Amino acid sequence: MRVKCLSFHDKKTGWSVRDIDFMRLTLLVGASGVGKTKILRSLLTLVNISKGRSENGAEWSLSFEIGTDSYIWRGAFSVQDDESLDFLRPNELSIPIEYEYLTKNGEVIIDRTSDYLQFNGQQTVKLEADKSAISLLKEEDVISPVFQAINKIYMPRTENAGGIRITPILSDNDAPIHDLKSIKRLHFLDPIDKLFLLYKNKLSEFDIIKQKFIEIFPLVTDVDFTIGNSFNKMSYPILRIHEVNVEKWIVQTDMSSGMYRTLSQLVTMVLAEDGDVILIDEFENSLGVNCIEEVAELVLYPDVDIQFILTSHHPYIINNIDFNKWKIVVRDGSTVSVHSAEDLKIGSHSKHDAFMQLIQTSAYKTGKA
Repeated sequence: MRVKCLSFHDKKTGWSVRDIDFMRLTLLVGASGVGKTKILRSLLTLVNISKGRSENGAEWSLSFEIGTDSYIWRGAFSVQDDESLDFLRPNELSIPIEYEYLTKNGEVIIDRTSDYLQFNGQQTVKLEADKSAISLLKEEDVISPVFQAINKIYMPRTENAGGIRITPILSDNDAPIHDLKSIKRLHFLDPIDKLFLLYKNKLSEFDIIKQKFIEIFPLVTDVDFTIGNSFNKMSYPILRIHEVNVEKWIVQTDMSSGMYRTLSQLVTMVLAEDGDVILIDEFENSLGVNCIEEVAELVLYPDVDIQFILTSHHPYIINNIDFNKWKIVVRDGSTVSVHSAEDLKIGSHSKHDAFMQLIQTSAYKTGKA
């Protein structure tokens, strides 16, 4: 999977972003509040739509590639201004789709309006009006790879919330998740949850991650899990580390945010598969300089064919990513757009001064289009 271009319009709020082109590595930079994080969230919204969720007022166009095949997926839900909908859970919304199209190499696969649906050139029975045809037809041979590809877009949660919030099945001795392939594809799990599954199943990737972590934090001598019990007597795993000259283990709740985030990033990178599209917001958050350098190397030189879409304010990150991979995000009211470095003549005179040129531009300083 490779995301090529995104347009997204939230008809309920008026927020929109048009024609953002993405590369294998794309760095979104710009002033705070211009919409960098919203761009990432728009991609995640499309993942949810592909799974069957209604999104009030969402309208989108996504171009992407699977292998040598090019796809365009466009659609829109109607907009409903009923304020009571704001109190419903996302999976409780039922908003009808106005239109939906899917093409493969220019050939129409899905052509849908509120009144009819054509699939592979044949009119078919009407489907549930509030769900994407990608979700409803995901078992069809021509749709299955699309569904699977879109669901390779994910944003790993890397913040330490004080405890592993996992389902009991992961701490059950009879848990059916044993193989590496299944663990890699559990994108709904936090990275540390996946790390526990590696540990529990004695997979070599756990030792690889541990060694990389110890290389970044030389005071750490070991990483493992212990099992605790909650108030309802349900067992759950507790991440812990051991440090030089520290008698007791340091449990997850007492770990520094930089250590936790670094470990989470390492899990994400090591377990990434060909075709994954990894979204990381504020890449440098909580990371010290030593952590940033090591983890950034994994992004710049991954071992597998993956796509990264990042946001960052940190000079080290921006300086070490080629300015041709920058997208400078600006906003005019509710309309978000992006400039390339070339648009702003960054790097035209000196590649070494590209970062200084960036921070001196009005687009970067003010965020105004």
